[in-house]
This record gives sequence, C-alpha cells and structure tokens, in this order.
Amino acid sequence: MGYTVRVSDPRCKFSAAHFLYQHDKCSRLHGHNYSVNVEVSGDLNEHFFVVDFYILKQKLIEITTQLDHAVLIPAHSAEIHVEEQRTESGSQVQIKFNEKTYIFPKVDVRLLPIPATTAEVLAKYIYDQLCTVFASYTLQVEVAESEGSIARYSP
Repeated sequence: MGYTVRVSDPRCKFSAAHFLYQHDKCSRLHGHNYSVNVEVSGDLNEHFFVVDFYILKQKLIEITTQLDHAVLIPAHSAEIHVEEQRTESGSQVQIKFNEKTYIFPKVDVRLLPIPATTAEVLAKYIYDQLCTVFASYTLQVEVAESEGSIARYSP
C-alpha cells in the first residue's frame, strides 16, 4: 500500500458537549468545536485513486452530523450511570456520576457505545463507523478538540 490520501474538509466537524468523569476540570459539562480528518492508505483502483473522496466525505459528514449539537454520553462507562426516563413531555436521560446528576431531553443526547468521550476514544468511534464502509483500507482518524489538541487513532 504505497498511497495515502487525506480528507480535511471544513464540513467534517461537529460541536458537542461532554464531560470526563475522571478529570478535575473536565468533569464539568463543557463543549468543543471538534474537527475530524481522515487518512486512507491503499493501492490504486482501476480509476487510479485510493478512494473516492466524495464517498469518504459523505460518510464522514454523516457521522459528524449525528454528533453535532448534542451532549455526548459514554454508554459503556462503569462510573457513569445512565437511565432513560419517560415523562409527560417526552423522554429524558438522567446521568449520574461523581455526586452529580444531569437530566437532558433524550433528543439532545447521543448515547455512544464507548467508555469515555475523550478525543482519543471519539477518534476510535469514528474509525469504527468508517470501517463499516471502508474496511479494506488502512484508516487513520484524527479528532481535534481545538487547533492544538488533536488525538489520532489507527490500528
């Protein structure tokens, strides 16, 4: 696999709130304007490119759109307890950890099948989503919380 392409598109971003249960400052609810970049390595296909940029960007935009303007909750955390509740006005999600309780409308929450919402774990989550379409390629996914704070996942 001698070729690598990189997708760095301003549409591949999302704004979201989260917290890190094990961190002093970041255990408070806060948000980021995340950006996502992807590198794909592989051989050239019959059209002389590694991957169709359009298809890759569309899948990445689909993933980031689902995360955009949401509260990201790690559903597979042993320390964070999540309970979905039905009320007269609709569904809500109650989150308890570190003697804190948050209640959000369910529509505003993304319960992700991950143990934490660090940039590193979010990069792996996005990688896993991309692998459903691009499994035959070598992928690297970067998630930036800010311009200077970037995590990368590659197997």
